[in-house]
Amino acid sequence: MNYLKQMQTKLSKKRASVEYNGMELVSSLIILFPDINNYDELLNKIVEIIKNKVHYESIIKFNKYEDFGNYVNDIGKKTIIVNDFINNLRDSIKTFEEFKPDNIKCIFISGKTNKHKEIQDLNIDVNKLEAKGDIYVKFNNDEIVGISIKQSKQATKSNYSVQKMLGSEENIILTNVKKQYLNENGITQFDKNQREIVNALFYPQNKNNIYWNSLREMIDNKKYEISKKLAEPLFCSNVKYVMYEYDGIHFVKLNKNLESSAISFEEHLPYYFDKKGNERKTAKLFYRLIIDQKIYRVEIRWKGNVYDASPQFQIHEEDEYKEDKEDFNIL
Repeated sequence: MNYLKQMQTKLSKKRASVEYNGMELVSSLIILFPDINNYDELLNKIVEIIKNKVHYESIIKFNKYEDFGNYVNDIGKKTIIVNDFINNLRDSIKTFEEFKPDNIKCIFISGKTNKHKEIQDLNIDVNKLEAKGDIYVKFNNDEIVGISIKQSKQATKSNYSVQKMLGSEENIILTNVKKQYLNENGITQFDKNQREIVNALFYPQNKNNIYWNSLREMIDNKKYEISKKLAEPLFCSNVKYVMYEYDGIHFVKLNKNLESSAISFEEHLPYYFDKKGNERKTAKLFYRLIIDQKIYRVEIRWKGNVYDASPQFQIHEEDEYKEDKEDFNIL
């Protein structure tokens, strides 16, 4: 394991990046080598790949070879979940005959920013919201399919700019309303020291938030259009090639044509309250998206610089609501 330890030691000194989700490499290796049963066997295979770079570079294709080490480093930070992630994938993919290793020519690991020309060509006419593959499997018959890799069922399904999705005119109006609201409350620029003050301005308890009120109204006016824009990428409705998703438990095919009558999108008041019936102190709006009786929680929340940024639609499969530290950190 000396090769692997040297790599992880060197990479651990670098700043962590969300660009490299180690589970994308884990998934690729399990698909190619289903005899891997646990974390230790996974590491053995990684060491073998390191020692035999020339042999494996035609089978596992990275945007650039240096990415390999970044993925390995990320795996080392997620040891607790790796064994279950491996076993669940091995069990759930068994029913998909096309993924037998003998049928596979290679796997492209694209991550958030794909650099592979074959994948760029594949997605040339695909809306980038629906081109959601993290890895792409190329079969011996040259068919390519995409797989979206989620670390767990709690992972965000999608993450879109609310203002951009509403439209360019709405984007301008909402930006001005937001800055007016912040300025009226003494916030004239991005300042982390004012975090608690800014958070409180966007708590649901603040009923006089002109930005949230304007946003609600615009969403309501474009509810059909917004619900379609949220729903179709979840199921890759307009993608011509086959798309799958693995969420750490289930491996499923996504492609599905959706009837408008099967989609419902409404603000959902119960999400604003905890188990004791107290209104949550969290800088979000909550909506419920229902697609063919499958339920998703849609959070409208801030990430990063609230003064200059748009809030985001973050979509999760509905389960017990769990607050996280980011609920109270919008700057």
